[in-house]
Amino acid sequence: MKTKNIFLTAISALFIFAACTEEKIIDEPGVSGKGDLVIELSPSSVITKAAAENKGYVYATEEELNVQDCWIFVFDQKDGEYITSEYFAGDNLSEAEHDYVDNPAPNGGSQTYKKGYKVTLTGLDYGTYDFWVVANPTESNEAYKSCQSLDALKEIIEGGDSYQTAFADKANQLVKVGNKSATFNATTVASPIQIPLTQLAARVELKVRVDIPRQLKGGEYVYEGFPNANGVLTNTEIDKLTGTHVRNEDVTNNDLQQTDGYGNYLYTYFGHPVTISGDSKVKAIRVDNALKVTKQTTYSGYLLDNIELTVDDIRIKSELDPLSVVVGQLDGSVFKPLADEISTTYLFKFYTYTKDDLTISLSGELQKAKYSVSQMGTLDNAMFVNDKDLVLVKKINKGDVKDGEVLTFGGGGGWGQAATGVLLCNQDAWTAVDEEITGEPVLEGDPKEYSSGSVTLKPKNGFQVGNMYEASALIQSVPATGSLNIVIENIQSGGEINFGFN
Repeated sequence: MKTKNIFLTAISALFIFAACTEEKIIDEPGVSGKGDLVIELSPSSVITKAAAENKGYVYATEEELNVQDCWIFVFDQKDGEYITSEYFAGDNLSEAEHDYVDNPAPNGGSQTYKKGYKVTLTGLDYGTYDFWVVANPTESNEAYKSCQSLDALKEIIEGGDSYQTAFADKANQLVKVGNKSATFNATTVASPIQIPLTQLAARVELKVRVDIPRQLKGGEYVYEGFPNANGVLTNTEIDKLTGTHVRNEDVTNNDLQQTDGYGNYLYTYFGHPVTISGDSKVKAIRVDNALKVTKQTTYSGYLLDNIELTVDDIRIKSELDPLSVVVGQLDGSVFKPLADEISTTYLFKFYTYTKDDLTISLSGELQKAKYSVSQMGTLDNAMFVNDKDLVLVKKINKGDVKDGEVLTFGGGGGWGQAATGVLLCNQDAWTAVDEEITGEPVLEGDPKEYSSGSVTLKPKNGFQVGNMYEASALIQSVPATGSLNIVIENIQSGGEINFGFN
């Protein structure tokens, strides 16, 4: 029996909550006064490069970008004396004028975002200050109205008595905190002070994928831009697809017998081995660019249904100083997948304040079914081979190709005006992303209940503020007893969700 594994990985990065201090501008002797200071908050930068191992980008969600209201506190930088504070909401909190163009955007294409928000402190005396911002406060304003010191500010406890009040019902109002020391004087009065914000909550995403052995019932590859799905194109269609190319490359049987490092043929017709009659040559056109491919397949096997994720020990309260640990966590909170439909892959998302570890468990049903899946991907090292007399082309177009059949090209001849090519490639070299079920699965028999039992998620340095953690759970076999054995891999380091100006 194959070992039943669930592999969990996570991406995390240690975030150091420190003030971002800009170089001070020394006031000229005798210069004093007051003015209106514009402060720009930057929670709306949607992208940051992950710091570790060049793993790409971590995106903030549209909900995470939102600032609904905020408190601004001003303290004297020298002695920390309270100077003033003010609450901003509605018309007093406006979008900053800076645009950020994200290309490519998280969902493809190009998108333009406002970089942040701005507020104006009126009648502020010139001086060097320590500015603190609390965006989307969930505590009542009374806690901030009575705050008269930085220590008291840091001790305000955010969150709630339930996951819903702390996160779920306020996903677009997640608490963010930022501070910056800066000088405000006659020289800098026209320059806004930009204060980057850090989200107090860590985002955790768990992907659960079913990789249980299944029976292949049929399938095909659909190539983007192709007029049909069988990999047969006319000379004109090949020109349109491939652009500039060498048209008359010689290909021999020895070329067609090449294999990759796993013993798979480099050149097949949808998995069918190919040969050339009479051991002669054929003419080929190589595809130099990666082909975009959709694999559409029908299977008989098991799917997950009615899946639930239970997470214990979620911390639902936090001080504004994220290094402090506040008593207040849940025994358990149950989550449904983001797309609540039967599938081979599920994604869960939840938040937690600073925690060393979390305990999770999966439960649901395994359902025998016949289903169709669609997978997007790309394919390199493909070529079109000229079928001179169109014998093979006619066979393919008539649907007369049998399972496991070796297909034969007639040799000789160049690419004439009416030539037709057959696409050859190594399907095992196809690089795919997650598969999606298309249509309604046909369910078979009674569902089988399962449970993973309790498993601890413990990233290095714990779950830190402003970080995103990605975990993957792989179910590889049908549990005989209904209990899944879970193995956790070491959690890898990654990047943080960054809300700063960039």
